[in-house]
Amino acid sequence: MPHPTRTAFRRYAALGLLACAASWAPIASAQSQPPVVVMDSTTFDFYSAYDVGDIQWRGPAFTTGTVPTRITEITFGLANGDPATTAQLRLFQLDDSSELPTGAALATATLPIVVPNDPANLNANTYTAAQLGTIPSTTLLAGKKYALILSSPSGGFIALSDNNGPGNAYTYAGGFSLAASGYVETYDSGTTWLQNAQVTPAMKLTVVPVDDPIVVPPAAPTPVPGLGAVGLVSLVSVMGLIGLRRARKSAA
Repeated sequence: MPHPTRTAFRRYAALGLLACAASWAPIASAQSQPPVVVMDSTTFDFYSAYDVGDIQWRGPAFTTGTVPTRITEITFGLANGDPATTAQLRLFQLDDSSELPTGAALATATLPIVVPNDPANLNANTYTAAQLGTIPSTTLLAGKKYALILSSPSGGFIALSDNNGPGNAYTYAGGFSLAASGYVETYDSGTTWLQNAQVTPAMKLTVVPVDDPIVVPPAAPTPVPGLGAVGLVSLVSVMGLIGLRRARKSAA
């Protein structure tokens, strides 16, 4: 007949390890979420271009889907001017009513422009998360409006490709949709913002879903003060291993 103490230790060990596996499952799920192309306007046959300078800024606007996301890759149609060889990219959250920026940028990046100037073509420049500065680490909240605004930090000018009409000619996915006619611009470094409903900037936006924060129920009626989700997971893991070790010692 099994020893009662040994059986109890084994039960605690099994419960602890099962709880650990269940607690870490959401983390594995978050890491395995595939990227999704949520906006695309890079498939037109002909492109024109709008100048972008140090005080003349412009770029695409959008409304996010039903889950929080983070940007992992962006393609812009960009042509470099003289002497500008880089673009400044700012991420703004838009006011829900006016659908225009009302505060400072949430994140920024400096982008190299590597495609030669050809105003009649797409001039696709693709930037991965490693090139996008603080933008990929900024969570886009669900159901909110944002804009990705380009300027030229070097005092010269660059050109943002567009489809030469119609406006809001994006293909949407992942629940993303229109905001601010799809295009926001300013001629005075952000003092006054306008919507441009005439054309569509050439852009492809890829995001990855961000899972909700992990919530691990406390193992006892009184939770341990100061432990977050990861701390509780670690505590459960230790309890499981201790129980397993004691069970082995008892068996010996």
